[in-house]
Amino acid sequence: MFTGIIEETGNIVSLEKYANGAKLKISAKIVTRNTIEGDSIAVNGVCLTAINIKPDGFSADVSGETLNKSTLGQLKISSVVNLERAVTPSTRLGGHIVQ
Repeated sequence: MFTGIIEETGNIVSLEKYANGAKLKISAKIVTRNTIEGDSIAVNGVCLTAINIKPDGFSADVSGETLNKSTLGQLKISSVVNLERAVTPSTRLGGHIVQ
């Protein structure tokens, strides 16, 4: 689950397209803090699984369906993306509780 509040913006550093998907490498410094392999990070509102997490960024695999149905299919190297980590029980919601 996500709050919809952007934590930071990142840049597409690398984009490898395959027949039925792609791998993105994204620069980021805030959303990688305390993030472990397999955690969810929303990229332009699309939930992706973070892999290869480093202090300055992470990678994520994107399916062909996701590329076709979202704006992620339009990304290029150096594109700016909005980033947000999934909420945890201790995440501040800042008055954004939806029932």
